[in-house]
Amino acid sequence: MKTSAPLSAEIVTVNKEPGVIDLKSLREARGLTLKDIFSVTRITVTNLEAIEAGHYNLLPEPVYARTFIKTYAGVLETDSKPILQQYENYLKSLDKIHEAPEEDHKELPRKGKKIRNIRFILWVVAAIVLFGLIVLIVLIDVNDVMDLFSVRHINSHKIASSPTPAPKPEWNVPIPAPVGSPPSIVTQSGQSPANQSAGVQKQAQALNLKIEAVERTWIRISVDQKQPEQMILSKGDRIERTARESFIIDIGNAGGILMSFQDKPLPPLGKRGEVTHFKLP
Repeated sequence: MKTSAPLSAEIVTVNKEPGVIDLKSLREARGLTLKDIFSVTRITVTNLEAIEAGHYNLLPEPVYARTFIKTYAGVLETDSKPILQQYENYLKSLDKIHEAPEEDHKELPRKGKKIRNIRFILWVVAAIVLFGLIVLIVLIDVNDVMDLFSVRHINSHKIASSPTPAPKPEWNVPIPAPVGSPPSIVTQSGQSPANQSAGVQKQAQALNLKIEAVERTWIRISVDQKQPEQMILSKGDRIERTARESFIIDIGNAGGILMSFQDKPLPPLGKRGEVTHFKLP
């Protein structure tokens, strides 16, 4: 890590909102990179960039976001209160967006009422037409229907009275198996024992990770260097993941997680509320 002389007041006060510290300028003035901050705080570079740019929608839940902001400001030796206040203002703006005025729910637009009336009329017309068709079907002459059934009965009687030819004898000759070819053994799953043993060896090489939450915890997992998935685990939640190469894990509350790798329990990952980052194996 690189250090430099104390910052001037101009750098500290630069930001989109007056009175809010510009963390990026403060970090660059100290000669630090985001990777340097990550190596100390274990806060991912993605979250650090979101805090610097004010993109709070990219941060995890508020309980973890506030901790990240305080930790980042502490490393730069600056006051975190203005930044936290800006974050709280962002949360309040979200609440205002989700609150819909009651007046919008009391009255429906006139166009909507007209559309509903038209749909109701169409349904009534369709019901009347369907009822008329049913009446026409019922009023069909019953005698024509009876004549139709009588003709079918006579034809079926003639066909039943005609003699049927005797079936030709069929000779079932067993086909001998080819000489010198050993019988192939196939299991119920449709695979030979050799294929099944190969499949078992491949499964034995897979890496298995089991995680159980004892407290509410934010966690992010990347399997085999793929796109990571992040989630919030509540007490008692359990997840299981498999990989071929490795796992990369970020935990917001190291004391709230119990973990086992390859069916072997891992030692404690850290203290309660501590942010941790590690890779398995």
